[in-house]
Amino acid sequence: MPNLKDFTDARYDAVVVLANLMDADGTLNDETRARVDLGIESMRSAEAPLLVMCGWAYREDSDICIADAMRRYALDHAHLDASRVIAETTSRDTVGDAVFTLRNLAATFGGPRILVATSRYHAARTLEIFSFVYGPTFHIDVVGAGDPPTQAQLTSEARSLDAFRTTFAGVPPGDADAVFERLRERHPFYNGDVYPRV
Repeated sequence: MPNLKDFTDARYDAVVVLANLMDADGTLNDETRARVDLGIESMRSAEAPLLVMCGWAYREDSDICIADAMRRYALDHAHLDASRVIAETTSRDTVGDAVFTLRNLAATFGGPRILVATSRYHAARTLEIFSFVYGPTFHIDVVGAGDPPTQAQLTSEARSLDAFRTTFAGVPPGDADAVFERLRERHPFYNGDVYPRV
C-alpha cells in the first residue's frame, strides 16, 4: 500500500481522515492520532484546501462525535485555519465515511481528487469502498499510518470487504442515490438493525 511519499508531487482537493477510537472525554487513541497526523501531513504536502474528519458519537458514555474530537486535535496541534478543517459527524463506519462525505461535502471540495488517510491495514478496503461510492468521476488515493498489517488484520479486512460487496451488489458505482438507499436498506449500522435508521 502506498505511503505518503508516493504522493509528494500530487495535488488533492480534499484530504479525508477516518476515525478509529477515542475515550469518553474525546481523547483520541494512538491509532486515531496517527491517522490525523498523517492527514495533516498529507494536507500540507498535497496543498489540499480542506481536511475532513469523519465519525459519529459512537460511545454510549459520551455525546462527543469522534470527528469533532479529531478536528479539535488537529486545530490544537497543527494550528490550521479552522475554516479548512471540517467534521462529518453522520458516518458510523468506513462505508458511511464514503457515503456521507460524498453526499454532504463533495460539492464543496472544488475538484475530484480525494486523498483518504487511515491505517495501513485498512487502506486496501478503504480504497475499494471510496472508489465504489464516489465512482469513476473522482480520483481516490489512500495513505496508511502505522505498521504493516498482520495476518489477523488482513483476514478481518477481507471478511469485511466481502460483506461490503454483498451488501452493494448490483448498485452502479458512483450512483449516490442508489448507494444511499442500499445503505439504508441493508447495512445493519444504518437500517435500524444495530443503530437507529438513517
